Amino acid sequence: MSIHYIIDGYNVIKQVSFLTGKKLRSGREGLVKFIERYRPQGSSRNAVTLVFDGQADVSSPQLISLIKVIFSKGESADAKIKRMVERSKNPKQIVVVTDDKEIMFYCRSIGATVSSVRAFINNSYRAKKSECVEEQEDKPELDSAIAMRITEDLKKLWVKDVEKESLY
Repeated sequence: MSIHYIIDGYNVIKQVSFLTGKKLRSGREGLVKFIERYRPQGSSRNAVTLVFDGQADVSSPQLISLIKVIFSKGESADAKIKRMVERSKNPKQIVVVTDDKEIMFYCRSIGATVSSVRAFINNSYRAKKSECVEEQEDKPELDSAIAMRITEDLKKLWVKDVEKESLY
């Protein structure tokens, strides 16, 4: 069973340090690239929809992505998100990412899960850390005898350096 993440786009952009202060288009593109690269939604099978206020125009990103980008066109992004959750066949399979209290309470009342922006972004850091662990697991381990010899050699070098410094 896959989960559908509906993300309050500008709400996230305004709160993430590496996206704030950019022009709207750059912020939107940066958020899409971030989600594609670090997958804070977890599995690549989990759908992601970014919802932004406004309508697609010349300054909208021309994105080729698995992430769906929606512009609210004539209504607020907040109203669009609420309506999407409301019309869902199974709101329990939806996670709404926002720090907007009104959206949070409304979506929870319908049965959707709500994630704060910080929790969503932190998911990507955990994913990145687990990638690093996997990479380390592939490296061969040192033989314990060799490791002990290296440790002893380093101790000798350290003691020599300390002795030299105390002479000055």
